[in-house]
Amino acid sequence: MQLADLGADVIKVENPDGGDIARDSAPFLDGESSPFIRLNRNKRSLAMNLKSPEGKELFRELVRGADVVVENLRPGTMADLELDYLRLSALNPGLVYVAASGWGQTGPYSQLAGLDIMAQAMSGLMSITGEPNGNPVKIGVPICDLVCALYGTIGALAALRVREEAGHGQFIDVSLFEAGVSLEVWEAGRYFATGEVPGPLGSAHQTSAPYQAVRAADGYFTVGATTPRNWRSFCDVLDHPEWASEERFKDNPSRHAGALGSAAAEGGRALRRDPDLRSGLQRPPAAGARLLLERTAFEAGRRRADRLPDPFLRHAGAAGPGRPRAGGAHFGGAAGAREDGCRDLGTQGKRGRRRYMSEDALKPAEPELLMERRGDSGEIVWLTLNRPQARNALTFAMYERIGEVCLEVNADPSVRTVVFTGAGGRAFAAGTDISQFRAFAKEEDALAYEERMDRVLGALETVRVPTIAAIAGACTGGGAGIAAACDLRICTPSLKFGFPIARTLGNTLSMANFARLTMLIGAGRVKDLIFTARLVGADEAAAIGLVNEVVPSEETLEPRVMQICATVSANAPLTMETAKEALRRIRLQMTPPDGGSDLLLKAYMSEDFREGIEAFFAKRPARWKGR
Repeated sequence: MQLADLGADVIKVENPDGGDIARDSAPFLDGESSPFIRLNRNKRSLAMNLKSPEGKELFRELVRGADVVVENLRPGTMADLELDYLRLSALNPGLVYVAASGWGQTGPYSQLAGLDIMAQAMSGLMSITGEPNGNPVKIGVPICDLVCALYGTIGALAALRVREEAGHGQFIDVSLFEAGVSLEVWEAGRYFATGEVPGPLGSAHQTSAPYQAVRAADGYFTVGATTPRNWRSFCDVLDHPEWASEERFKDNPSRHAGALGSAAAEGGRALRRDPDLRSGLQRPPAAGARLLLERTAFEAGRRRADRLPDPFLRHAGAAGPGRPRAGGAHFGGAAGAREDGCRDLGTQGKRGRRRYMSEDALKPAEPELLMERRGDSGEIVWLTLNRPQARNALTFAMYERIGEVCLEVNADPSVRTVVFTGAGGRAFAAGTDISQFRAFAKEEDALAYEERMDRVLGALETVRVPTIAAIAGACTGGGAGIAAACDLRICTPSLKFGFPIARTLGNTLSMANFARLTMLIGAGRVKDLIFTARLVGADEAAAIGLVNEVVPSEETLEPRVMQICATVSANAPLTMETAKEALRRIRLQMTPPDGGSDLLLKAYMSEDFREGIEAFFAKRPARWKGR
C-alpha cells in the first residue's frame, strides 16, 4: 500500500477461489469490506492459481516486466512453487524481491506461523505496554505488521536506488519479530547500559517526565513538558510554581525517578480539560495556561471516534473520503505530502484520482498473447498482442510465446493462415517494453535480447503457412519488427510505422532486421526511417510497399483480413511454402555470418543508450554524447 500511495503500479495477486480473506472482514459497505478497500487502495488485482502451470507462467510473465515482487508466504513456499528469488532473478536480473515473514527466512523459528500478536509478545513489546503490575497488553494497532511493511518499503526503495548504479536487483528479508525489536530504542538502551529489564509504565515515558496522561476533573489530558521552560509552565498551570525550583524535580532524570507522577495526578484533578484547545484552560492564571498551550505538547484526551473528524486531519488529508459506492466511508492516505500539498506522493504534481479495489477486480488475468482458432474448421490462428494499457508494448515473455506458437503451428497440419493483431485499437505494438532495458548491465544482456529477437522473428519467417499482420495505430520498434517478418501487412489509416530509436533510445537493430527491412523497401528508405526517426503513415506505407493494403477503417480491418485468409487458404499450400522459404534463404544471404555483434555492443553498451532509457522515463529529450 505504501508503494501504491507513492505512485507505483501495484498488482495484487489473489487466490481465484474467493480471493484475499480480508475481503470477508466487517464492516461491509454496499456488500464490500471497508477494511479491505482501505488496505488495498491504489492497487489492481489479478486472480491467479500459482500451483497451476498456467498460473506460474502468467506470474513469470508479470515478473519479467516488474521492478519489485513482494510476498509474505511462509519461507520456502515460493521455492516449492518454483517462483523464488533465484529463479525469478534469472528471468529479470533487475528484480527487487521483498520477502516478509513472521521470523525471517532462516533460523530456528523460520518455519513457524507468524502473526502480529506473536511478534509483539516475542519481541518484548507486550511486556512494556500497559499499567505497572498489570497483565500483558497488546499495542492497539498491529504494530509489527505495519512496521515490517514500512521496512520492506524502505528496503525496496533503497534497492531500486542501488539498481540505478549497479544494474542488478536484490533480495530483501524483513520480519515481524525484527520489526518489533527495532522499536524498543529506549528500553534496549537501558537494558544494555544497566542490565535492568524494562517493564510497563502506563502512558509514561521511559526517560522523560512529565510525559503522560493526567486525570483532570472531567477526563484525561496528556502532557509532555520535557524542557525547562515547558516544565516551569506546567508547574504554573498546576498552581505549584515552587516545584520548578525543588531539587527533587530539577531535571528529567530526577523528575522521572521521583514522585512527580503522583504529584502531577493530584494537581491535575483540580483542572478541567479543554476539548478544542482554542479557549485556553478554564482556570486562572490565564497567562500560565496560554504559555502551556504555546510551549507544551498539550492535548485533550479523546477517544478515537472523537478524534477522526478533527479539522487538522481534514486539513492534512490523512482521512480522505471513500468512493461513493462504499457508502461515503473515509479511508486514510499516505502519511506525508510533497511541497505542492499533494498526498498522493507519486502523482507527479497532479491530484490523481485514487483507485480502490473491489470485487470487480477479482477476476482471472488474461494472458499477454491471446490465441484463438477461427474459420469454418478452425484453420486460422488469430493472435492478439494483449497489453492495451501499455499500447501492447512487448515483454520478453510475449516474444517467447510467439516463438512457441510458431512451432505449434508448424506441427499442426490443420492450420492454413496465422494473423497477428493488437488489442485496444490504439496500437499493433508500441515496441518492446522499455522498462526491461533498465536491467541491462553487461554485454551478454544486449546480445541475449537481440538473439531472442532474431530467434523469434526467424521462427515467424519459417512458419510454413502465410502470416498476416493486421495493423491499427502504432507499429514501432519490436512491433514493427514482427509486422515486417509477416508475409502480408494490412493496415488502417491510423498506421504509424517506424523505428524511432535515433530519437528515443540510441540503440540499433540487428543485421537480420536491417536485411528484412531492406528487402521490403530498399536501403535508401531504411536509412531515411532510421536517420529521421519519423513514423510513416498509411498512405506512404502503401506507396513504398511497406504495407499491402489500407482498409477504410478499424471496423473493416478484421473482415478484410478474414477475406484474405479465405483466399490464401484455398491456394496451393506447397507453392506458398516454397515461395516463403526461397525468400527467407535470399534474406539469409544478405545477413553477415558474424551477426554484427560488434555493432550491437557499440550501441547497447554506450552512455547514449543509458541516457536514452533515463530520458524516456523522465519524459525529456535525450542529451546525446556520441559515446
